[in-house]
Amino acid sequence: MTDPTTPELLAAAASVALTGRSIIERTDRTSFRDVCKTLDALHEHLAVAGGSLLVLADRLDCRADVALLISEGQARLAAFRACAGMEGRA
Repeated sequence: MTDPTTPELLAAAASVALTGRSIIERTDRTSFRDVCKTLDALHEHLAVAGGSLLVLADRLDCRADVALLISEGQARLAAFRACAGMEGRA
């Protein structure tokens, strides 16, 4: 098996994002089962997209920069989640 080409990796990541959006739009939000199935599908799709993008980062020799940016983004998300629900309380 040969490694995927750069265009193939980009297409995989883009396709996953577009498919994920379509799945979300079709989800019956009143159905617990449907929401769970959607979350399971998105979990798998995001793993594929993330893996494809990290392979590209390796190919472009910028994995360390990407890892730093991911870490910074994750820290911002954690801070946002920690503040969620505070609603202006001192």
